[in-house]
Amino acid sequence: MSSRSGNTFALYTRDALGISTPTADSIPRLTPPVPRMHDVYVPETFGAAWDRWWTQSYDHGGGGRPPVGLPEQMRAAYSQWTPNPTSPRQSRARDDARAGFQVVLKEIVDQLTGELGHPPVFDVQLVQIPVEGQFWRRVDKRTALVSDELHASRNVLAPLESVLRELAQ
Repeated sequence: MSSRSGNTFALYTRDALGISTPTADSIPRLTPPVPRMHDVYVPETFGAAWDRWWTQSYDHGGGGRPPVGLPEQMRAAYSQWTPNPTSPRQSRARDDARAGFQVVLKEIVDQLTGELGHPPVFDVQLVQIPVEGQFWRRVDKRTALVSDELHASRNVLAPLESVLRELAQ
């Protein structure tokens, strides 16, 4: 199982520019809230291009190029918004979430080991995104988007167990 951060910059861009497409609207807003950028020009095709960029970001390990027409000031605004990952508060929150998740994962693996008669083997990638609420979306057989809040909660047990149970060998 691997876990990594999603393309927060793509989500930041969506929130800052107010992009509204079925794909963009299906993912909760970032937390903390992103200030809206006004008085910037965005090409008419930017929404569809954003959808492709977002999909590439989790299909290709966080890669993909931003759409043509991305306002120049977007990266600087994102840098100011991004919480400092080395701050004591962020470090503590990350450590607490990791510890809680390990407990949940161990419970699932122990249960599957008892049922299978051997430790399960599976390949799963969880892409963490800092969005509002407890969000989970399975995007393919082995990949799921999970909000930081759900990842840190025992509520992650049900969707995670469902995926691991399906993939366990």
